[in-house]
Amino acid sequence: MTQGKVLLFVDRMRVGGIQTLLVELIDQFLAAGQPCELLLLDDGEHYDLEDEVRARIPVHKLEGVWVRKPQDFVRYSHAVQRFFAEHHDYSAVHLNSGPKNYSILRFAKRYGIPVRIAHAHNTGFQTSSSAERLLGTCLKAPLRHYANTYLACSDRAGDWLFGRRRMKNGSVTVLPNGIPLREFAFGQEARCQVRTEWQVGDTTLVVGHVGRFTAQKNHGFLLDIFAELHREQPDSILVLAGIGELQQAARQKAEELGLAEAVRFLDFRSDVACLLQGMDVFVMPSLYEGFPVTAVEAQATGLPCVFSDTITREAKILNAVEYLPLDAPLQQWTDAILRLVGTTQRDACYQELARKGYDVKTMAERLLHIYRAA
Repeated sequence: MTQGKVLLFVDRMRVGGIQTLLVELIDQFLAAGQPCELLLLDDGEHYDLEDEVRARIPVHKLEGVWVRKPQDFVRYSHAVQRFFAEHHDYSAVHLNSGPKNYSILRFAKRYGIPVRIAHAHNTGFQTSSSAERLLGTCLKAPLRHYANTYLACSDRAGDWLFGRRRMKNGSVTVLPNGIPLREFAFGQEARCQVRTEWQVGDTTLVVGHVGRFTAQKNHGFLLDIFAELHREQPDSILVLAGIGELQQAARQKAEELGLAEAVRFLDFRSDVACLLQGMDVFVMPSLYEGFPVTAVEAQATGLPCVFSDTITREAKILNAVEYLPLDAPLQQWTDAILRLVGTTQRDACYQELARKGYDVKTMAERLLHIYRAA
C-alpha cells in the first residue's frame, strides 16, 4: 500500500455540509500523516473557510472558471487539462461534487492517477432549471466512466448518482458521514449558556434548524410548521442558524406570519455543537438530501428529530426520529414535534453514535484505506 498525495475536489468552500466535512477530514488526514491538497473552482466570491484550509494544506484554484452556461465547459476542460499537466503526482483524486465536474476525473485518468473517486453526497440537482437538470443527468455517464471508485453517503445518494444496478452488485461503497463526536456530546452547562444567550427559560420549547437558506432546505415550509406549533404552544421559539440567498425572504415571511419575535435568525455560526445543546427538537423538511451531516450532529447531542421523507432512512440513527411527507398536514408535523420532545437520554447519545461508526476518525480511516489501495 502506497501513501502518495491525495487531491480533494469540491467546487467552492462556501460554508455547507460537504465543506465542513472536508475540513474535519483534512485534519484527520494530516494527523495520520497523509499528504493532501485541495482543488477548487472560482465563482468570484471570497470564503473564509477557504482561508482556513489554506492555513493547513496547499489549495489550488482554477482562476476564473465557473460553469454558468454550456460554453463554460470548454474553458473548464482546458483549465483542468493545464492543471493536471503541471500537477499529476497524486495517488488518488477524490471528487466531492456533482456530474458537471466529471472532467476532473477525465484528466486524472489521462495523467495516470490510479485511484479516481466519485463521491455521491446528494440526491438531486441544486437547480430548478429543467435544462440544467437534463444536462446534469447526461453527465452522470462520463462521471461514472472516468471514476474507478464509487462512494456514497447513503443508499439513496448512491442510487441517484450511480444507479440501482451498481448499488445492488456492490460496485458502490456506502460511507456514512462522520463528525467529531466528542465535540457534540451533550452538556447541561453548555445548554444553560446558550439558552441564556437566547433569553429563554427552561420551559420554553426551542425548535432548531441548521442549514443554508436555499430552496433545498425548504425554510418557508419550516416557518409554516412553526407557525402552527406556536399557535398551540406560545412559549416556543424557532432558531435558524445559517446564511444564504433566501435568508431575507425567510425573514420577511416570519414577519408576515407574526413571528418576528419568536424566530431567531443567528446567521453563520461556527459553534453549531453549542447551539444544538440549547435546542429541544431538530426539524429538517428538506426537498432532497444525501445524508445530511447536521442530522448526525443533532442526534449526537441527543436531539429528537423530525425529517421530511425525502431524506434517506439511513439518517435515522437513534429511535427518536420521525419522517413525514412534505404534503402531510401541518398539524401532523406539529404533533410529531411535540410527541418527540424529551424522549431521549441526551448525555448517552454520542456514545451510541460512536458504536455505530459515525465518528469522523472512523470515516477518515476508511478513506485512507481506499486512497492507499493502489
